[in-house]
Amino acid sequence: MTLVSAAFRNLLIGLVAVIALATFLLWDRIPGPRTIRLAVRGILLLTGQFFGIVALLVTLNISYGGLVVTWADLMGEQTTQGARMAGQPGKVTMNPVAKVTSRPIIESQGFGEPDEDGFLKTTLRGPSSGVTSQVYVLPPPGYDQHPDHYYPVLELLHGVPDSPGAWMRQMRVASHLESGVDAGAFHPFILVIPNATPYPDHSSPRSTEECTDLSSDDRIETWITRDVRNLIIGSFRAIEDPSGWGLLGYSAGGFAAVNLVLKHPDLYKAAVSISGYYSPESPLVTADPEFARENDPVWRVSHTRTPPVSILMTASAQDAVDPPSESHRMLAAARTGARDTELQEYVAPLGGGHNQGAWEKMLPTAFRWFTRRLSGPVTPS
Repeated sequence: MTLVSAAFRNLLIGLVAVIALATFLLWDRIPGPRTIRLAVRGILLLTGQFFGIVALLVTLNISYGGLVVTWADLMGEQTTQGARMAGQPGKVTMNPVAKVTSRPIIESQGFGEPDEDGFLKTTLRGPSSGVTSQVYVLPPPGYDQHPDHYYPVLELLHGVPDSPGAWMRQMRVASHLESGVDAGAFHPFILVIPNATPYPDHSSPRSTEECTDLSSDDRIETWITRDVRNLIIGSFRAIEDPSGWGLLGYSAGGFAAVNLVLKHPDLYKAAVSISGYYSPESPLVTADPEFARENDPVWRVSHTRTPPVSILMTASAQDAVDPPSESHRMLAAARTGARDTELQEYVAPLGGGHNQGAWEKMLPTAFRWFTRRLSGPVTPS
C-alpha cells in the first residue's frame, strides 16, 4: 500500500470516521476516576485529529500527482542505484579548457557578509531587464587560496512555487559540491542562485513566466541570462567564455534551464534538468502560440538545427508529476532534427517522487556530468 494509493487514503478516512464515532459514543461512558476519563477523552480527540490531518495530507499528495510516493521517499531514503543513462552524443567538445584574460574585479557590488549557508547575497536591479530581485552566490572551495584562478559558473534555477532557499537548505547544494570537490570528483564551480520568480503575483504554476521575456516590462529571461551573468563576471573571477557556464534547474527550473541553453548557446554550453518538463505549461506563456513555440524545447529540437550544447534530463521512475516520459519525448523529437545537441536522459528507478529529497539525490550526478562538459578553473594566458 503506497502513499499515493486510493486504498491507503480510504483506510485513513475510514479510521477518522471510526474514531469520531467512538469519541461520540464513549464520551460519557468512559469508566474510572475523573482524571482517567479526561485522559481517554484527550487521547480520542488527539488521535482523531492526527489521522484527520494525515488523511488530508495524503489526499493533497494524491491530487498533486504524488509529491511523495513511497515510505522510503517519505523518510528521505531515496537512491539512484540502478539508474540508467541513454541518449545521443551530439557534436560537443568534452573537457574543454576556456581561455581567459585578466580583468578588474569589483568585489563591492552590494554583496554583504556570507549567511549561515555560506552564500553571499545582493539585490540586483538589472540594467538590461529592469527587474529587481535577489541573487545568492557561493564562491567555490579554494577561491581565496588561488587568486590567480578563474572559475566555471553554474546558475541554479528553482521550481514554482519555491525560492532560492530550497537549493541552500533543503537540497544542501553547497555541502554536495564541497564534498565532491574535496574528493576530486567535481570542478569547483561558482554557484549562483537568482530569484527566478521575482514578482509575488507570478509565483504559481499557472502565473509564472517560466523564465521567459513575457513582455517589455516582464523580462525574467534577460535578467537571468544578461544581468545576473554580467554581475557575476564583474564581481568574481568567473570564466566569461560560454564553455565555463551551465544551467541547473529542477521542476519548472529544469524546463527553464533547457529552454535557455538552447536559446543562448553564446552564453551557456550545458544544462541539467532535474525532474523537469520540456514544453511550456504556464498559461502566460502558452496564450500566444508563436511565443509558446519559441519557448518549446521539444518543438525546437525537432524543427530547427539546434546548437552544439549539452543537455542532461534526469527523472525518477516514480515521479508522476514530471515523469520520464517527458525526457523520452525530447529524445524522440531530437531524432528528427537536433543532431548537433548532446541529449541524454538519466532515469533513477528508486529516485522517489516529485520532491526535494529526490532532487537532492541527483546533485552528485549533475555535478559530475557538468565537470566533463564545462571548463575547469584556468589561469589567464
